[in-house]
Amino acid sequence: MYWLIIIGGVALVFAALLPERNNAANDYLEQTKAGHHNKVTFSQQAFNIASLSDRNLRQKLLLRWDNLQRQLGNMATLKIVLFTVLAIVAASVINTSMIRLPFWEVLPFAVIAAWTWGYLFLQKRERKHFEETFPDALNMLASSLSAGESIGRGITYVGQKLEGEVGKEFKLMSERLNLGEPIDEVFRKSCRRFPYPSFHFFVITLRANMQRGGQLKEVMSRLNRQMFEARAVERKKYALTSEARISAKIVGATPFFFLFILQFLSPENFEFVMFHPEGRPILYYMVSSEAIGMFIIWMLMKKVK
Repeated sequence: MYWLIIIGGVALVFAALLPERNNAANDYLEQTKAGHHNKVTFSQQAFNIASLSDRNLRQKLLLRWDNLQRQLGNMATLKIVLFTVLAIVAASVINTSMIRLPFWEVLPFAVIAAWTWGYLFLQKRERKHFEETFPDALNMLASSLSAGESIGRGITYVGQKLEGEVGKEFKLMSERLNLGEPIDEVFRKSCRRFPYPSFHFFVITLRANMQRGGQLKEVMSRLNRQMFEARAVERKKYALTSEARISAKIVGATPFFFLFILQFLSPENFEFVMFHPEGRPILYYMVSSEAIGMFIIWMLMKKVK
């Protein structure tokens, strides 16, 4: 009965806080493919927007694996194996000292949790680095265009002067263009490397201006200014919500901290809560209430704009 109440409460909270899905971008892509596929060829369009997002599951998995290997650098497979071994050892120690379940039951959850945490950590680190470096690339490109250089020379200049993954990608773009690779294929590969909306918008703007003409320098300057403003707003949002986020982390970690201390201060009570049939409901209630509370806080923080 208690489990049904908890599951129902989680479902109600999730349904209440779930934001409405915005399908405007998907509808636009569907209309573009349906209305223009038979009328306009790819070479006549400013840019094939659907090519940036229209991939099957196998292509998405291969793309994520390729990006993961780039993020890990040399010997990526060896690093993944070592990380998995460390996760297994840590899970074994925690299971032996606290959980005491059959290890073969704990092992799959521990490995999946470790892989998920490691992948999300790498993605977050790369996204942060991209958002910090890409405005500098736009600034350098706008300066090069202001000096009268062509787009190709501007991309080459950014690739030579800018460090990091963004600079390497601009350098690859320059090398591909110099080798005579089609411009659409070059941009498509770059979008696969950085599947972020700001980079997609940059590529769409660049391709449209190259195909149809326009004030590219002014467009790059405005895009650069918008990205700097967006980064400033994001930092302001994190500053305003820092106290609430820290408080939530402290409140969420407090029960688990005291549970860890309990095994040294009062081993009898720790054994009762962790392993006794009558004490297990206390543990289940603590874990479920913490999960629901942190989920609510996470959803509220996600809605902050």
